[in-house]
Amino acid sequence: MIESLKQEAENLLKSIDEKGSFKKNNVVFFGGVLLDSGYYNPNFGIIVEPLGDDNVKLEDLVELSVRECKRISEEYREFSRTKTIIDGRQAIILDFEARLPNWPFIHYLSMSMCIDKFLWTATCAILPPLTFYDFKDDLYAIVKSFKILK
Repeated sequence: MIESLKQEAENLLKSIDEKGSFKKNNVVFFGGVLLDSGYYNPNFGIIVEPLGDDNVKLEDLVELSVRECKRISEEYREFSRTKTIIDGRQAIILDFEARLPNWPFIHYLSMSMCIDKFLWTATCAILPPLTFYDFKDDLYAIVKSFKILK
């Protein structure tokens, strides 16, 4: 299922991102409530991206992600950006809504952290008719419980 999701995400990004800013789509986990439509709502995913530079700051990576999301979205609203510690590592949790072309507003809770030479991002998303605030505590618990097991 992850391979088909990676292909769908790649196709979506190509259709809305003429510059080709998103080179890789490394989905390593995806889950959620499957709807009759074939979409998952709410859903949860984990994405891993290799870092080319050891000296890159987490704040800069999150800011780059926000800029790219704003660029490809028709609308973007950020509610909070929180620095925290998760699993003993610095993390940033971003709470925002974005509307991609031909989509409704999607509410995201996204946690990013650098581990070794990789950026790990765990994202929960809620689409209408569900509301983020009905799931807020559960979604925060999910992203704050993130651990790398070796």
